[in-house]
Amino acid sequence: MSSENLENVVGSLSEEELTALRYFIKYRSVGELLATRELRMLGVKNPSKVLTRLSSLGLIRRGIGCYTISEKLLEAYRSGKIRV
Repeated sequence: MSSENLENVVGSLSEEELTALRYFIKYRSVGELLATRELRMLGVKNPSKVLTRLSSLGLIRRGIGCYTISEKLLEAYRSGKIRV
């Protein structure tokens, strides 16, 4: 995914999805249960739905019992190509 596509995808996210994305920018890789609990504490009403959507968009990856931010997204964020 190009940085322009990433910018469009990030621009189309809901506030809850952006909250989750900011969480993963800060913590990079988090266990599934902990991520769900902490996102709920951050005001995300349905963390599982948000995590599934972010995963389907390629912004985060689902591993065995954990979620990890996409390297391309992290790289674009660090270089200033996208803002979250």
